[in-house]
Amino acid sequence: MAPSKKLNINIESPRKPKHVYDSVIVESQHFAIFSSWIEKKNDSYYTESNIPYKFNLLYRANRDGNTPATFHAKCDNKGATIVIVKIQNSEQILGGYNPLLWDQSNSYKNTTDSYMFSFTNRNDLKTAKVGYIISAHYNYAIYCNQNHGPVFGGGYDLLQDNNGDWKSNNSYSYPKIDIPQGYSVSGYNIFYVENYEVFQVTKK
Repeated sequence: MAPSKKLNINIESPRKPKHVYDSVIVESQHFAIFSSWIEKKNDSYYTESNIPYKFNLLYRANRDGNTPATFHAKCDNKGATIVIVKIQNSEQILGGYNPLLWDQSNSYKNTTDSYMFSFTNRNDLKTAKVGYIISAHYNYAIYCNQNHGPVFGGGYDLLQDNNGDWKSNNSYSYPKIDIPQGYSVSGYNIFYVENYEVFQVTKK
């Protein structure tokens, strides 16, 4: 299976938010797609009526405090999670799925089941894109550090730094998923984020 693939999604674009999953960023249709990606069913996705996972909101940055310390206080040792990031002044969302857990071990975690994703327009589900961890880099799938928020990849592919900035250093451990271009500092692409949420993922 190709590590990165555009989806051919025919379900309707989302209407006004229903907040079924207590999200202010995405709706139930997105959670159906996230569920499909968890099981690597790129073209055979779930629908809203048969989502096989529970998504429990652990953390919302603009509610709980946009700091790595608060992220760890809310999200550490909770098992599998999905991180959903809303880009400022845009309808774009991006993020990643960690099938393991977050902690403050200052170490990489290896898995072949993590992924990163983006919707260049969250209101148009056909703009969805997913990139699974590249097999040669599975040892660098997830990085846990007490001074950082969520970190995906050894590049780093997606990072919340200790000052709250969101950064990307090109695509290293994951395929490209259309991370927006912001401004460059020390080789990192820094982009502005409006809000982000973290959901605990458990099987129903």
